[in-house]
Amino acid sequence: MGYKVELLSIVRKDLREAKNWYNEKSKELAQEFKATVNKEIDYIGEYPEHYQRKYKELRQSLVTRFPYAIFYLVKEDQKRVIIFGLLHTSRNPEIVRKRTIQ
Repeated sequence: MGYKVELLSIVRKDLREAKNWYNEKSKELAQEFKATVNKEIDYIGEYPEHYQRKYKELRQSLVTRFPYAIFYLVKEDQKRVIIFGLLHTSRNPEIVRKRTIQ
């Protein structure tokens, strides 16, 4: 049984901005990006402990074929995964760490 996956509203903004960037290059590429990210989020929901911890309890999953990382926490007792960020791998992950404090 999978975990419930929750995205912070800022993650939806991260996703929208990235998809818009890819959309400027190619509509097909933007759709592939969205599908790949959604597939990875589904995988995280099924196997949340698959990826190693990067900062305290914060885990990181790299998106296949695209230079993006998904940052999330696992709430084992609640069977929940909270996604705190979708960032380009060239960006400072400190951005996401600050989101976990709020």
